[in-house]
Amino acid sequence: MAMKRWEVRYRIGASQYHSRIVEALSQADANRIFDAEMPDAQRCGSARLIGNA
Repeated sequence: MAMKRWEVRYRIGASQYHSRIVEALSQADANRIFDAEMPDAQRCGSARLIGNA
């Protein structure tokens, strides 16, 4: 399987929304990678696939 690019929207505290790109095999993996890399951030929903699937 090829790595795919996922966009994850998040907030830190009461700040506005931000987004971050994560490369992973699946949506669940992208969510886990983001949660591990940014434990203080509040993820808003699940990762969203970027580009053509």
